[in-house]
Amino acid sequence: MDPVKRIKYFFNANILMMDGTAPRAPHMLIADGRIWACCCGSMPLGLDSRVSGFGHARRQYADDIDFIDLKGATVIPGLSDAHIHFMWWAVSQTRAGLGNAATEENAIALLEIFAAHHAQGEWILGVGWSHNTWPDGRLPSLDSLDRMFPNNPVFLSSKCGHLAWVNSAALSAAGIDDSTADPPGGQIVRVRRKRRMWLTGILKENAIWLVEKHISAPSPRTMLDAFERGQHKAHMLGLASMHTPEDIDTFAFLQRMRVEGRLRLRINFIPPCDALDALAELKVSAGFGDEWLRICAVKMFADGSLGGRTALMYEALEGEPSNTGICVSNEEELVSRIGQSNRLGLPAAIHAIGDRAVGNVLRALDKAVTDGDSSPSTMTAMKQNRIEHLQLFSPDDLELMRRLRPIASMQPIHLCADMGPADQYWGKRNCHAYAFKTIADAGCVLAFGSDGPVESINPFRGVYAAATRMNLQGEPDMGWHPEERISVMEALSAYTRGAAIAAGQADCAGSLSPGRFADFVVLDADPTAIACRDLLDLQPISTWINGECVFSRQDVA
Repeated sequence: MDPVKRIKYFFNANILMMDGTAPRAPHMLIADGRIWACCCGSMPLGLDSRVSGFGHARRQYADDIDFIDLKGATVIPGLSDAHIHFMWWAVSQTRAGLGNAATEENAIALLEIFAAHHAQGEWILGVGWSHNTWPDGRLPSLDSLDRMFPNNPVFLSSKCGHLAWVNSAALSAAGIDDSTADPPGGQIVRVRRKRRMWLTGILKENAIWLVEKHISAPSPRTMLDAFERGQHKAHMLGLASMHTPEDIDTFAFLQRMRVEGRLRLRINFIPPCDALDALAELKVSAGFGDEWLRICAVKMFADGSLGGRTALMYEALEGEPSNTGICVSNEEELVSRIGQSNRLGLPAAIHAIGDRAVGNVLRALDKAVTDGDSSPSTMTAMKQNRIEHLQLFSPDDLELMRRLRPIASMQPIHLCADMGPADQYWGKRNCHAYAFKTIADAGCVLAFGSDGPVESINPFRGVYAAATRMNLQGEPDMGWHPEERISVMEALSAYTRGAAIAAGQADCAGSLSPGRFADFVVLDADPTAIACRDLLDLQPISTWINGECVFSRQDVA
């Protein structure tokens, strides 16, 4: 019998079922990639490790069943990252990593090392810089890149992905000069010098694409290598599935990985809204695909980011009286796109970070519901509309949130790095920032992710952040706005049941109930029984997807 298809019986375990009924179970039976039984009571075929006949049952079924003693280890459902740009994250590992740069000069030095073997005229690409962590907090300059790289176009994506730092060669390659108009929903940052406006080398939001579209796509070999390494890293961290908002070319690549049998993660793909017309022509609806690669929503943008100071706000940022952020899509545009998506049976996944952006999305969702038809597919899509990030809300919009109950696709790991900038730019509004408890109490399903490559894709860091509201150094002592903490079990649920609900897969994923996918993680400790600080060091012993072990720590020992 195929070893993957063999029935497997796991016993002597501490299984967190995450199904809302039986919280824990000692044993689990899986077959054909699904959970057959996982319960506290008696098991089929007499396979109950607590009764005297268990030894006889093991001998009787030894030819057909693999018996696996977990020796008291904890088992949780396979984790799902509900918001990760998977291939962007994977490919970014091949570019200059600037996340550790402490200053602009430090970033230039790191880039110089990375670019040592680049030929003249070749693009130099980097990711991860964050001026918010630099001593003066100022955006970097065109001049520093031009001095070091006069003959190579340079494109450096910020940590948040909502800013790009480029040099003159890159601007020239894109045909951008000081007379180029800002695109809708974007800004080519300029500064006045000697009665003239000069380009600074900083692009915000939709202006980034003006340069990025001139960069050649990674080679097929680069994409494949990045995919294989990224998938293995995900398995090592206990991730069994992902919701990934990326472009259509990425969907085509992932289809090829599926056809070739390389895809061993369950991908819920979220195409961009500029693909809506094509999806409508093909009459694609939610769930299109199979259990490995499927479409689950359509991505839209309401605003920018906290780090780029482009999040759309009701009131100006602290210390910047003229800056209320950037509106990428206004309320009217959102109503139109949400309605079009929902009529296809596709939920909308709308990026909104600032309080006004969140308010605009809530009002657009309300209007879309009012204007929408009552067909079953439209109604289902409306119930699964989701707000991506939802980092700040206004208390004036809380009642509307309670009524609409959109899925809250949030990334707790953001607050570890963002609490400082949030204090600086949002001030007293922060009591409504990353408000996991308030949003859950409003009736919204929490679905947690990482926003990789913006942050680490390690889900246990997200659980830690949600449960402690501390940074990775354990500060502040009581947590940042600790009233918004949630329990470890609630955070784990957001990475399992919540993510499955957001994907429209509550009937087949997110728990270890009978009939669900046999996707689970064996851990070296019970996350609900250890100190929260120790969550940062929690490691899977093994990760199983579709009943197959895709990672074992023994294999890398």
